[in-house]
Amino acid sequence: MNKSFLLYPLLIMTFFTGCSAPKQENVQFNAYPPRPLEDYFEDAPPIQPTETKKETDVWDTSDIDISYVQKDRKLISFTFDDGPSKTMENILAVFAEYNERNPDCRATATFFLNGGVILPDDTSLLQTATLLGFELGNHTHSHFDLTSLDKETLQTEIEKTDALLEKIDGKSRHLLRPPFGRINGEVKAQLAVPVINWSIDTLDWTGNSEEKIYQSVYTARFSGAIVLMHDGYRATVNALKRLLPDLKADGYQIVSVSALAKAHGCALRNGSEYIRARKQ
Repeated sequence: MNKSFLLYPLLIMTFFTGCSAPKQENVQFNAYPPRPLEDYFEDAPPIQPTETKKETDVWDTSDIDISYVQKDRKLISFTFDDGPSKTMENILAVFAEYNERNPDCRATATFFLNGGVILPDDTSLLQTATLLGFELGNHTHSHFDLTSLDKETLQTEIEKTDALLEKIDGKSRHLLRPPFGRINGEVKAQLAVPVINWSIDTLDWTGNSEEKIYQSVYTARFSGAIVLMHDGYRATVNALKRLLPDLKADGYQIVSVSALAKAHGCALRNGSEYIRARKQ
């Protein structure tokens, strides 16, 4: 019997577990090139309806549960790219342990997954993530720069991963995290989902230490921020163990991107890019 399979019922039933043995390392993608500093300070797209946007362009969050969200708390979203990888079980375990100890301030997150590394053995783990309230997002199939693709290839990259994720969470479309954060107007015009980038980058993929990852989030925190992390790094897992309780102590609650947008009254629009979701 696969030893990993034994972890899933335990996570669901108790919301508490220690870190398990890492899974076999999957395909490694090219490292993220640095983004221009000004990218992190650009204004978020307008969220009020415009003449060129119809109500049908609004991302549907009607099925997103925010009953656990504390209205008096500041909200911040954690996102994990490039999974499922060797530390996803550990990330879930850190959240599960925290949630068992803090039922009054439950934390969730969004995993932006690459279809090309999803194996049959990952199905149970991903299903467990959704049962625990985590959101699955689309990080394309092959991690190509979307701005370099023709229209047909771009759609294939997105649709192949959506089809894989639909078998797990039942949703035909998912929020999109573009590889390397690269997006332009031509690509946006072809998309039927919101594009989610970030306002805080941990740069964990560069080999940053636990302390650097922790400080990159804690010192830059603000309500409505979207934090970029990655699946596959032990330092990220260790930083999470500190960030979850410390952010709670500072009045924050950590939620998925869709929960952040819904709780803050931020209408995410298909084909628009977001780096934050401030309260409206």
